[in-house]
Amino acid sequence: MPPPGYYGRPYPPPRSGGGAVGAVLAVLFVFVVVGGLVAFATMGGRDNSSASYSTSTPSFTYTPPTWATSTSETATTARSTTTPYPSTTKPYYRTTTVVPTTKPAGPQPVAATAANPIFDDHNSGLINISCGYPRWGSDVASATAFFQAAKSCLDRMWQPVLVAQNLPFSSPTVSVPASGANAASPCGSSGSYAAFYCSANNTIYMPLDHIQTEVYGDRWYVYLGVFAHEYGHHVQAISGIMSKMSRDRYNAGTNSAAGLELSRRLELEAQCFGGMFISSSEVAGTVSNDQAYYVKQDNYQRGDDHSDVRDHGANQHYGAWYAQGEDNNRTWMCNTWNSPSDSVS
Repeated sequence: MPPPGYYGRPYPPPRSGGGAVGAVLAVLFVFVVVGGLVAFATMGGRDNSSASYSTSTPSFTYTPPTWATSTSETATTARSTTTPYPSTTKPYYRTTTVVPTTKPAGPQPVAATAANPIFDDHNSGLINISCGYPRWGSDVASATAFFQAAKSCLDRMWQPVLVAQNLPFSSPTVSVPASGANAASPCGSSGSYAAFYCSANNTIYMPLDHIQTEVYGDRWYVYLGVFAHEYGHHVQAISGIMSKMSRDRYNAGTNSAAGLELSRRLELEAQCFGGMFISSSEVAGTVSNDQAYYVKQDNYQRGDDHSDVRDHGANQHYGAWYAQGEDNNRTWMCNTWNSPSDSVS
């Protein structure tokens, strides 16, 4: 196994939208997989009522590429005036998975991918909950308050889905250090990344000097998208999807063709989960149509098209799986594991 730390790839902003649908398990090692930026998209009038869900209490990333991008790139939204996109390279993300050595009481994760219980109920999706976020600020205190609010919103949406399938639910910890150098975790924190999830301590790390606040400024919905993707990896970890993928990838060969395809399936599923969250937020009025559209276009430039490691999926698939979650808001439709290889290439 390579040393811990795959690092997500940043890419230039999109010129236009498009696209259609397209832990680590070891005896004594840590496995790192990469996450990518999640974005928002427009959604119609779907309404997932909380009445259909149980609400009982549960039991318990790499160096940017050097290719250039024009400083004058813009994208015209379908609903408003032309919106400039940042012209610098994008953030990148990392996810680390570790299997706990002791079992908590109550429901247990199910070490399965395609057959995971999270996909069993075809009516299961995220409840449309209106969430309040404090004003974004690029200082530690303000950003911490923002991401804590995001975590609370994601908790409220995902908990009923997991509990209904007798899967364990737990809320992740959020760490917002001023710098990546202070983002030490059991999974390691070296390398060039923007944000990462470590399942050894169930923590999402959002170092402020890595999430490009100088590029995105007050576009808080971009940071929310980053966080939602990492939370998607948390869902994969607590449900048992991540541990099964890690075992399978190790057995196949981490960087073999089969191993890289497993990594792409994990990342594209997190994309889909992120699309579910943002679509529910949009229906609830937390995210506007223009904000959703801005980041949706961004997703179609987030894949492996310019990478020498095909572990996330082609740009078109990276955007399309996000759109799959955004368009449908159903967990079973995010099951990348039983999709044909050409949809996760």
